[in-house]
Amino acid sequence: MNQNRSNFVENEVRRDGVEISLIDILCFLKGTYKIILTLGATGLVIATAYLAVTPKQYEAVAQIAMAQVGATNSGNNSPLGINIEEPPLLISRLSSPASFPSMVLGICGVDEGPNSAAMLSKSIKLMSPKGVANVIELKTFGKSPEAASSCAQAIFELIKATQAQIVAPYIADAKMRLDDDIERLSKAKELVAKADKLGSTAGVSYLLTRDEIRFLLDEIAVLKNVVIGNQIRVTRLIAPIYASDTPTAPKKWLALVAGLFGGLFLGLILALACKSWIKLKADGQEQRR
Repeated sequence: MNQNRSNFVENEVRRDGVEISLIDILCFLKGTYKIILTLGATGLVIATAYLAVTPKQYEAVAQIAMAQVGATNSGNNSPLGINIEEPPLLISRLSSPASFPSMVLGICGVDEGPNSAAMLSKSIKLMSPKGVANVIELKTFGKSPEAASSCAQAIFELIKATQAQIVAPYIADAKMRLDDDIERLSKAKELVAKADKLGSTAGVSYLLTRDEIRFLLDEIAVLKNVVIGNQIRVTRLIAPIYASDTPTAPKKWLALVAGLFGGLFLGLILALACKSWIKLKADGQEQRR
């Protein structure tokens, strides 16, 4: 019983043949707490100074819907259209520094230089939300909410312009086919009208012409959907760009906690080093005697 009580009070731990009791630890802390607390306070001061000199960074978020166009294949003519550019492809494209012109760099506050475009491509964040096939989420950063929002707006306009360039040849081809089909339809209708006047409505050519008219009407409807739908399904913002008034960096509490515990840890290491130095010095003096 007495042995168990002694073990509980002293709480001894053997390390390398040296017994260190809880009382020894408390005595050590009592003798060195000033050093530990001083360095802990120093760590807080350094963290506070870091927060004071580090520029605040704000975040803006934009959700962008991809431009879409109707399919020219009547069997594939979905009313929702097809994406001009798939979100993963857009994200990959904007990861290249060559995607950003100097105007966008200036609006986003990136100084012109050999690595300025690379800095911007790494600083923005692009992701595709789960379950949404035609939307990307863009996050930009700036020294103020207004600066972050302006950068997001500039990148959105860049995406809108580049996707318009991608779809332009597709729309031009659809317009040419539409004009050609309208001309063919007009000629086919003239032939049918002449056949009706002559009363030759049972001939093979007449029937073929009527079938061609039906085909042309269907194709013209599809091509009109492509041309007109392109003006509606442009690249657009799902909601206005949102910029928070709360800075995202530097993280205040993380910096303060890191400074405090870092200072306390360094204080403990310094106290242990001082204690070891004093012990070594005392052992050396005893050996000399």
